Amino acid sequence: MRIDTLYLETAAESQPATQLILQKLEPQTVERIDDYQNIFSRRKVPYLAKRDHRNVIVAVKRGALVREAPPAYGYGSDDLHYYYIHAFNCVYECEYCYLQGYFSSPDLVFFVNHDEILQEMQRLVDVHPDKTVWFHAGEFSDSLALSHITGELPQYWDFFRANIRARLELRTKSNNLTALRQLEALQNITVSFSLSVVSQAEQYDREAPSVDARLGAMQRLSEMGFRLAIHFDPIIWQENFAGEFDELSARIAADVGFAAIDYISVGAVRFAKDVFREAKINYPQSGMFARNFIQGNDQKMRYIRPLRLAFLEKAREILKKHGCPEEIIYFCME
Repeated sequence: MRIDTLYLETAAESQPATQLILQKLEPQTVERIDDYQNIFSRRKVPYLAKRDHRNVIVAVKRGALVREAPPAYGYGSDDLHYYYIHAFNCVYECEYCYLQGYFSSPDLVFFVNHDEILQEMQRLVDVHPDKTVWFHAGEFSDSLALSHITGELPQYWDFFRANIRARLELRTKSNNLTALRQLEALQNITVSFSLSVVSQAEQYDREAPSVDARLGAMQRLSEMGFRLAIHFDPIIWQENFAGEFDELSARIAADVGFAAIDYISVGAVRFAKDVFREAKINYPQSGMFARNFIQGNDQKMRYIRPLRLAFLEKAREILKKHGCPEEIIYFCME
């Protein structure tokens, strides 16, 4: 990936994280701006332009810093679930990625006002004294892939060390453990990996680490004492899914072990309407569209309910066969 320009928002210059990012990236060109939205949101850049080059924007996040997660987003129906926003866009290119129709630009945005994000997280913990409050990272950007550059994780570790009733989930496809190697394993922090059967990862998870690499990262983190989780999401229909999923489940049981895994979600591929339109333009020959989609009650484009529930149930059966406790499995966004 070639970075053309680093745009530096004036309000972000004094933030400690900004200096770290500048040191790590050593950009050839730095352009100072007043508002990152003038670069990021007000001009349309094709999603696939990310293959050749893009810009990096360092900015202050305004507006909602922490948002309530939708139903069935996380594990624990009695818990409260939020996600916080530390970055926009991803270095990987997955054909089903919802970011391709969500933003008007594939440029990377790093938000550096972590103190304000953490203050809002503390407020939410304090106003719910009788609840377990989850905060999820990775909604709009992979939580680990660039963590060695953005450098914010030690601040969040301090927060969760002090707030044992709060829980953090780092959602990732990355095998970049550089930042985590410098941190202690905390029992209220879970690193969750998105996994697909091998043929689907090879076909759809462009530029992302292989299944082997992700399983290797899980092994290493387990040995370091970290808690783990898995998201089999999105599952894309194919004739031989059950056989491949059985092989993958057996590998997880043998290489990682379900004792180290806090929860597992399984979810069928789905798209917001704008994302669905963009994905069909970007990947017109993709096997994702081998089965028809319909618009569901939540306005998302999905497989028909009997089809998706059939293979989600099959996935659950296979996991149980390999020793996964049924109570840690949940259907995501169903």
